[in-house]
Amino acid sequence: MALAPGDEKKRIRKPLTLNQKLEMIKMSEQGMSISDIGRKLGLARTTVSTVVNAKEKYLKEVKSATPVHTKVIRKRDNLIAEMEKLLVVWIEDQTSHNVPLSQAIIQSKALSLFNAMKTDRGESAKYENFEASRGWFNRFKERSHLHNIKVQGEAASADVESAEAFPEELAKIIEDGGYTTQQIFNVDETGLFWKKMPSRTFIAKEEKLMPGFKAAKDRLTLLLGANAAGDLKLKPMMIYHSENPRALKNYAKSSLPVYYKSNTKAWMTASLFTTWSGNICTPSNFTDYFKPTVEAYCKEKKIPFKILMLTDNAPSHPRALMEMYNEIQVVFLPANTTSILQPMDQGVIATFKAYYLKKTFTAAITALDSYASDGATQNKLKAFWKGFTILDAIKAIRDSWNEVSESALRRVWKKLMPTFMDDVPGLETSVEEVNASVVDMARQLELEVEPEDVAELFASHDQPLTDEDLIMIEEQRRLFLETDGSTDEDPVCIREMPTKELEEYVNLIEKGLAGLEQIDGNFERSSSVNKIVSNGIACYKEILRERKRQSMKQTSLLSYFNKVPQPSSSPSTSRPDESLSSSPPSKLICIEDSDDES
Repeated sequence: MALAPGDEKKRIRKPLTLNQKLEMIKMSEQGMSISDIGRKLGLARTTVSTVVNAKEKYLKEVKSATPVHTKVIRKRDNLIAEMEKLLVVWIEDQTSHNVPLSQAIIQSKALSLFNAMKTDRGESAKYENFEASRGWFNRFKERSHLHNIKVQGEAASADVESAEAFPEELAKIIEDGGYTTQQIFNVDETGLFWKKMPSRTFIAKEEKLMPGFKAAKDRLTLLLGANAAGDLKLKPMMIYHSENPRALKNYAKSSLPVYYKSNTKAWMTASLFTTWSGNICTPSNFTDYFKPTVEAYCKEKKIPFKILMLTDNAPSHPRALMEMYNEIQVVFLPANTTSILQPMDQGVIATFKAYYLKKTFTAAITALDSYASDGATQNKLKAFWKGFTILDAIKAIRDSWNEVSESALRRVWKKLMPTFMDDVPGLETSVEEVNASVVDMARQLELEVEPEDVAELFASHDQPLTDEDLIMIEEQRRLFLETDGSTDEDPVCIREMPTKELEEYVNLIEKGLAGLEQIDGNFERSSSVNKIVSNGIACYKEILRERKRQSMKQTSLLSYFNKVPQPSSSPSTSRPDESLSSSPPSKLICIEDSDDES
């Protein structure tokens, strides 16, 4: 039979790719009929049937990685793919600093980053090439799910006019809502290179000479916040790139002094911020923080539970927050006014970082005394810094945040709420004092540190990431996953305190207190220390008392059942070697052990 005009074109066969064949096989395994698969993919029924019937052949091709009669699809160069990952991080970093981006800016950055990575790879990448063309940009935009990123113009400068007008608008919101300073809150994110030292210290100099991994580039993000009265500091939210670092393996995250979260970029996202605010429950059932915390605070202070939350308009702070709760009103600061109005940005974060650096130097001096006396100070300090873990950083973050005073937290609201705040001593003096003490301690460690070095270090935490920063952060993250000894999939095993060791350490502390009292001629001093330490270990003593009560209860029950006469068995059914109490006490022991563990 003759073909109708145009049918010749329809009958031209096109070779199927291996991916198409695998898709048909997958649909078939999911229960779809041959006809349905053909209709969905626009293929003849016989074609689908042939592929499905030859399933084993194509699966074998996949396993052997030698496909036959398959169209070759060009893969993107590995260096380009890695560059794009870092480019996305850079874009998010720029966005967090409210820096507008255009297509030309992104193309220029992509080329710069690619060339920096190529140079870093040396001979292994000398034949890699990349052109930041318009076509590449469009494909990158699709792959990275970036939308509406094209914004013309230079980086936005502070909007002084909006900053001057907003306090009056805020005053009306406060008056209409009847808010007090105890009910008004502000939060802000900041980056923290938690192992970074002033640039002229020998550790920083050594890291510049070392190829590859640089610990100083290990970055985390903190969310710090408090109310305008300064009497409620929120637990810092900490975002790190590992869900289960080895240093935290035996700790329940809910017991940490930070609200711990993770993602691969150690970055604040809209989802994480919303979870922290109390809008959703995470898959790990990690209790949301802000709402229950401020609700409990209002109950304790006997004030109405109504909260005014002020925050900047960063992309990680979704507008949906405004409709989250009736009791919490969220107000966004005008665009480009953070540097002028944001309370946490008016000195609180700078003060916190000054205390953090002071804490790390104090820990270094303390650690030097515990190392062997031989060896140079620099070698001892290097050993300390190498062993400084993310758990040590969390402790320093806790202590540094505790150091920030109520007066400091109140003072930073002066620009935003001039009519509501009394005069409080400024923050400048406290920051300068902390910086001066850091310089003094650095000199004790034989480090070259001047006040300008400390100021430079603080500024570096929140500066936009350079090409070198991006490369080092990614290398550090990769090496961390290879060497840390744990992965995000590893189970978290919470450490149980053995009763024997617990009792031993409590006794050692009490013995030490008694010894100090004997050798100290100052009665008031030794009594004060004794009281403080005894109160501190009271919780451990209570655990020991409870375990002893459980043990006595268990012993008493076992004794009772051993004394109860057991019904005699007939000679025909009993075995002479059976103990009367063997079965029941065994079951009781299991039950009691279970209760004790819980």
